[in-house]
Amino acid sequence: MPDELLRPGLWLIPFLPLAGSIVCGILHFATLSMRRRDPDSPGLASLAAWVACFAIGGSLVISAQAFFELATAAEGVPRLISTPWEWIHAGGLEFDIAMVIDPLSAVMALVVSGVGLLIHVYSAGYMKGDPGFAKFFAFMNLFAFAMLMLVLSSSVLGLFIGWEGVGLCSYLLIGFWYQKEGGWPAEAGQKAFVVNRIGDACFLVGTFILIHLFSTLDLATLNLAIFEDPERGPLLGLAALLLFGGACGKSAQIPLFTWLPDAMAGPTPVSALIHAATMVTAGVYLVVRLNPLFAAAPWVLLVVGTVGVLTAFVGGTTALCQRDIKKVLAYSTVSQLGYMFLACGAGAFGAAIFHLVTHAFFKGLLFLGAGSVIHGMHDEQDMHRMGGLKRHMPTTWVTFLCGAAALSGLPLLSGFFSKDEILTMTLMRGGPWFALWAIGILTAAITAYYTWRMVGLTFHGPERFDSKKVHPHESPSVMTLPLIILAVLAVAGGLLNLPAILPLAQGIGQWLDPVTAPGREILFHGHGAPPPHWAEWALLGFGSLLAIFFAWRGFRAYKGGTARDEELQRTRPALTRTLSNAWGVDAAYQARVVHPLRLLAFFISVVIDQLAIDGAVNGVGQAARESGSRLRRIADGSIKSYALWIGTGTALVALFWMWI
Repeated sequence: MPDELLRPGLWLIPFLPLAGSIVCGILHFATLSMRRRDPDSPGLASLAAWVACFAIGGSLVISAQAFFELATAAEGVPRLISTPWEWIHAGGLEFDIAMVIDPLSAVMALVVSGVGLLIHVYSAGYMKGDPGFAKFFAFMNLFAFAMLMLVLSSSVLGLFIGWEGVGLCSYLLIGFWYQKEGGWPAEAGQKAFVVNRIGDACFLVGTFILIHLFSTLDLATLNLAIFEDPERGPLLGLAALLLFGGACGKSAQIPLFTWLPDAMAGPTPVSALIHAATMVTAGVYLVVRLNPLFAAAPWVLLVVGTVGVLTAFVGGTTALCQRDIKKVLAYSTVSQLGYMFLACGAGAFGAAIFHLVTHAFFKGLLFLGAGSVIHGMHDEQDMHRMGGLKRHMPTTWVTFLCGAAALSGLPLLSGFFSKDEILTMTLMRGGPWFALWAIGILTAAITAYYTWRMVGLTFHGPERFDSKKVHPHESPSVMTLPLIILAVLAVAGGLLNLPAILPLAQGIGQWLDPVTAPGREILFHGHGAPPPHWAEWALLGFGSLLAIFFAWRGFRAYKGGTARDEELQRTRPALTRTLSNAWGVDAAYQARVVHPLRLLAFFISVVIDQLAIDGAVNGVGQAARESGSRLRRIADGSIKSYALWIGTGTALVALFWMWI
């Protein structure tokens, strides 16, 4: 049997959302034209939701068909591939792009299109009545196209096209409400765009090194070449480190995580799309896709794990003191992404993808649940002004509880199994990894605490909103149906990859083995045995008790209201301020990077550009103008004046000749 099957129709997976984006854009401009003629015209914007949902739904159907074809294919068929697009042929370099479905891209395509479809459906209710309704869905479909290009491309070049595409779309969607008072969404979009450019520069330099070493960017060829000869000198490690720098920007790791909390300026469905299933997971996908490259440089993997666990800790502790419900979830996303990179660093590439999948379920649910709360509370996001909402929003409350339980790692739910596998694999590495495991365990306790603090402040206790101005209500069914589906996935998602000590174990782990085995072989040389059963049972039990205890503590402290926050603010103001401001990282950027650059820009603009350059140019012009004005006085039409100048000139010429 051949090792791949040709399937030209795979191009439809990303290009259906692209076509949907174009149609939604046309609907937006048609609506604007109709409203210019008749301001009361409904236009054609309402059709955009149908177009966008059908487009990404088509991608989901084709992705599912490809997944099942791959799953049922005979042994020895590791991937399906489309016809290649021959793009760049320069000298001895040839760069082609094709769409590939292998075990990893199949999982990613299902997550992107599946969770993305639910977010699109939810958006139809959330964005109803917005003047940019059709434009919003054009951007959302474009985002889906870029992310699907990223995960399905056969080469680093195609991956980079999707990489830059999601960066552009994040800018468009985060700043979607740019006209809001104060312009904060526009600034947040710019911040995300600029910070990601730092990571993208690292990505490009790392890519150039790969071209220098291998003369190709085809992912399968790269991985095979590295697997056959992992000892290629320090340049290989440098390429891995630079590519990880790109992943830090896209997946919001220290020190490039500051853009992600500000991304909350966009509509809540945007937050769910960016934070759950698409853009922020791109860096994790990159590391897993190129796992032989990273495994060939173990010191880079230690850097990856260290950065990941520190990001998890900083994100988790910052979420403890946030009052904005979306910012709690934003810093929680930063923290959970750190866990995924911790798994990658430990060589548990399958565990990283497992947590990516479960995180898409429960974090997508939590963001959409938060959006339902904000919708029902008339755009209020401060949890100190909520309370008692379970009586007004029962469906949102129940589904939100499911997401919170999964995020906090309560036993038998999806987050419990995926997070436990990461921490177990980290502990089994031994040596310096024990310290990383300890920080990961501490962060898990913090996660359970802040998650149930959020639940207590939002849905329980006394009502702290003005009942005369705010009338909480349940969201429409078009918004609650995706919540229910995601709640089921958040609860049952752990079945996708149960621990080895349980029946039906190792679903995703075994499925991803053709992709992740080369990296594990390079890293462990066949000695990466699973932990003994007693150790895994002990760690499962310890993780369960930890999650239950701190979840109970967080809920108990905040179910009665905001008294605990007020006490901490009064007794430990410095600590509270430090944690609220993300350990001062953003403030440090402002003080040491942004303000000096603004000062430099002012100096260049005013002193060098306006005074020096413009001053010199304007001075020459002014001198020429004044000289012309004085010379113009000679030609005043007076015969006496002309005779005087002629005589003077003749005398000067005569003196000159006499001197010669």
